[in-house]
Amino acid sequence: MSYTVLARKYRPQKFSDVIGQDHVTRTLKNALEQQRIAHGYIFSGHRGIGKTTIARILAMALNCKSSDRPVAEPCGVCDSCREIREGSVGTMDVIEIDAATNRGIEDVRSIIATATAEPARDRYRIFILDEAHQVTDAAFNALLKTLEEPPPWVVFMMATTQPEDIPQTIRSRSQHFSFHAVRFEDIVGQLRAISTAEQLTVDDDALAMLAEAGDGSMRDALSIMDQAISCCGTTLTADLVRGLIGSVSSDILEQVMRAVSNDSSEEVLRIVDKLITEGHSATHFVKQLVRFLRNAIVAKIAGGETSLLQISSDEKQRVMRIAELFTEEDLTRFLQITLRTHGDVSFKQEQRFHLELGMLKLVHAKRLLPLEELLSGAKLENASAAPGASGARTTPPSMSAPRTAPPSLGGRTPTPPSGTPFGGSRSGAAPASRPSPFEADKARKSKTDLSGGDESSDATMTPAPVGQTVASPVAKTMPTPMATMPRTISSVIPPKPQPSKAEAPLTTPIQQGTAVAIAEEQPAVETTPDASVDAIRDAVISALEATGSRMAVASLEEGEWSRTGAVVNVVVAMSEAMIDVTFGADQKKLAASTATKIVGKLTRVNIVSGTPKVENRPARKTGNSGNLKGRAADEPLVKKMMEKFGAEIRTVIDQS
Repeated sequence: MSYTVLARKYRPQKFSDVIGQDHVTRTLKNALEQQRIAHGYIFSGHRGIGKTTIARILAMALNCKSSDRPVAEPCGVCDSCREIREGSVGTMDVIEIDAATNRGIEDVRSIIATATAEPARDRYRIFILDEAHQVTDAAFNALLKTLEEPPPWVVFMMATTQPEDIPQTIRSRSQHFSFHAVRFEDIVGQLRAISTAEQLTVDDDALAMLAEAGDGSMRDALSIMDQAISCCGTTLTADLVRGLIGSVSSDILEQVMRAVSNDSSEEVLRIVDKLITEGHSATHFVKQLVRFLRNAIVAKIAGGETSLLQISSDEKQRVMRIAELFTEEDLTRFLQITLRTHGDVSFKQEQRFHLELGMLKLVHAKRLLPLEELLSGAKLENASAAPGASGARTTPPSMSAPRTAPPSLGGRTPTPPSGTPFGGSRSGAAPASRPSPFEADKARKSKTDLSGGDESSDATMTPAPVGQTVASPVAKTMPTPMATMPRTISSVIPPKPQPSKAEAPLTTPIQQGTAVAIAEEQPAVETTPDASVDAIRDAVISALEATGSRMAVASLEEGEWSRTGAVVNVVVAMSEAMIDVTFGADQKKLAASTATKIVGKLTRVNIVSGTPKVENRPARKTGNSGNLKGRAADEPLVKKMMEKFGAEIRTVIDQS
């Protein structure tokens, strides 16, 4: 007598024997009791969870001879039940078809011809189509009319793992039952019951490992268990099952995550090297790590006792320990990196290199800073704890002592605000954090004044001559953050020596890091609020000459210039396409900025296509007009060289 595998030997023969599909079995039993029998059923779901099994049980219930009508539970002993259970070839009224092979329109025509005839013996003629999504569209279209209005004795049952591939016209004519993956506890319980029936000695860890390897499929778990029995005999342990299926111990996964927590790249690489040397599959290891991290995230969010964790009790304790080491954001980032590594390892060459790279990314991801903390400018605890760490700012001892004010303050005593000044901290107080970029941008838009206090008591800043910088007096009140002060730069007043007897020291010491305002160097362009068009024209053309834009300069020199308020219009003899080519974004930006400097307020230069009028075209000033090239061209030596050698001026370096 031939051997029957466990998956077939312990196949359910009644609705009550099916595990994990209560919503389906309850609905079908109620329909049988109420005699509400449909002419088409679609059973879809994961592999090995009972789709074809329930289709056979339903067929037995419809044709069972124990009653004169369909029953909720088949008897299993009558001829109809026995033939369906054994899958007898001679069964004429229950036809099971492999749709992956018989998928064409001719096969469907044969089904239609058979359906028109009444059953030979049983109540119903039942067609079970396994892998129904393999049937072609043309074959499904041929089946539409028969499926919609079949003879009263015909019932169609279609089992599929891909219901989306079945046309909507077929699904709308059938009752669709979506099967669930079998729960972890249900698989463990069924395996334990089968182990007892088979007189096997299997420990709980081995059962949990078999159930986890089944991945929600009862048939897969039974197949692996059958293989383990063939390999190890009647006694199954976790180590034997782990070696059989090629999985990595959960201890290794915990060691990897602890190495990541300890920022130890070397330890991670050593673990990977050990696994590869022992012959473990890189793909299988990454797959296990993905599941481990997923369980750690679930444990972090919902706790270790949640039903979302389909693992053993020992595994729950393990993932809880790892979840305590990281934040939810860290675990989410780790899972994303590991999923990407799984794709690289599975479908690319050099699996070891991709695996090592992915593990190093986990270590590096642990060092990343939260974006909110980075933008707010808050001082990190770990950075401030290490004096030599990058980014940590320490205050020299000499800066913490009170200092005297420099003589340039004019005898005024600045009054520090209640808060901590920039760059320093009070004695015994925590150092102040820098302003958030959002706050600085908001203050910049509102054009906050430097002093923020009484205007009459503060000195007015005046522009400094070119090449010089002038320090303005220190404001009485706390200055606005340096990021909000236009046209100023901040510095820290260095320590000053003790004043002489002729100089009276200030009674109130100045806090370290007091900010002063220093005028920015002004551009060497004269600001004229009532600048003429000629001045704007000469300045813009000179600025473009300095960049070597010859074609743009030539067209502007021949153009018609006019000004209307804050807009300077230039009509040039060019098409719109040529204007776009000649005047790029840099040239337009330079022309607008030069005109703005000449006029003294925001000015736009508008270059349009047209025919410039000669009478309105101003003559450009030549000679020393303030432009470097113009001044260089006026030099006698330069003129002589240009006349003798036909040279031209391209670059001028001002060393004054």
